[in-house]
Amino acid sequence: MVDSKKQNSLRRSIHGLVLGYCAGQCAVFAAFAIPGGFFGEFWLRFILTTGLFHLAMHSLLIFFIDDFRLEANGTPLGSVNLANRITIVRMSSLPTLLYLVIAAKTYRIRWPLLVFVVLIFVTDFLDGYISRKSNEVTKMGRMADSASDYCLLIVLGLVFQYYGIIPIWLLALVLSRLGIQMVLMGILIFIKKKIEPKSTMMGKVAIASIMVVYSLEVLGLLVGGLPQALKLTGEALTGAILVAGIGDKLWIFVDSLRQKKDEG
Repeated sequence: MVDSKKQNSLRRSIHGLVLGYCAGQCAVFAAFAIPGGFFGEFWLRFILTTGLFHLAMHSLLIFFIDDFRLEANGTPLGSVNLANRITIVRMSSLPTLLYLVIAAKTYRIRWPLLVFVVLIFVTDFLDGYISRKSNEVTKMGRMADSASDYCLLIVLGLVFQYYGIIPIWLLALVLSRLGIQMVLMGILIFIKKKIEPKSTMMGKVAIASIMVVYSLEVLGLLVGGLPQALKLTGEALTGAILVAGIGDKLWIFVDSLRQKKDEG
């Protein structure tokens, strides 16, 4: 009975959170688009996109509602905690970011857009810090954190390459790194029937390196271009880290299969 009451309370918390975030993202878009002069051009597409995106996000959160439990003791949450709220707001911002990056090619919003991108990246470190500091780590939080990171980097990578901001080989490595992880995780889920999301230091370094190089590329646009040596060095280092990250994921996959064989 107690768990049922908590789950109903959590369900209401998710309803309100997603609705509030959807409205908040519309307000953020308007704050950029109205002064920037592109509200009329994009508003209908943006509303449809962000509405459908938040509907899908809401469905996923409800589907995984049982994973809103503290990993330390298995206690179910009665509402979405602060760390998860920060993670979810990063996911919520993806349609807004996509449209703003597209608009920034034509309209003068690049400096405020850079601030927006940096704030989104900061949330990636903030949610993990808060969850560990308050001992409120949840399985849902870890899954949502990984998913939001991957979606964010894929969206930015595709848009950046479309506009020629990053080289095609770097985008290919980013997509390969993230794609391989999803495929290997799917295989493990099929074999083990369940899987616990795990983060490694190499994985964190890989994600952080992509965020840094993306930020540098945007900064280069704002200041009229970075020194070529700095740009090429940043891209090369990120590429090397991503290759190492792919090797790390393959090693973890093989090790997980060995553990499954030993258990059998």
